[in-house]
Amino acid sequence: MKTALWGTILSSLWLATFAMPAAADSLRGAWRGSGTVTFSNGSQERATCRANFKPSGQGAYDATASCSSQTGTVTQEAFVRGRGNRYRGTFYNPEFDTTGNIQLNLSGGSMVARLSSNRGTAVIRLSRAR
Repeated sequence: MKTALWGTILSSLWLATFAMPAAADSLRGAWRGSGTVTFSNGSQERATCRANFKPSGQGAYDATASCSSQTGTVTQEAFVRGRGNRYRGTFYNPEFDTTGNIQLNLSGGSMVARLSSNRGTAVIRLSRAR
């Protein structure tokens, strides 16, 4: 059950790995980081994530991410739109058929991704993968 909840929450986190504010391709590329997933029942798990962002229009990006925790690994997709250092969008985890909202805040070479769904929330801090 926890694995399903975790997959739901992170289904886009992933979706998140970005930096470099205000650049035309500020999110483009590979990111990695870690954070905390909080399930709707209040339990928490630490997660590590890898994400990749590709431009899909002016100020828009498609993302894929894979996140792992003690209960398993999930892969998710996301779409975000924004400019400068703030992006918002939705994520989807096909493995658990779960959708939710994602918000990205960039600062220098790092990003904070916040995800929420009816199954819980996640806060993941990411930086460009090297």
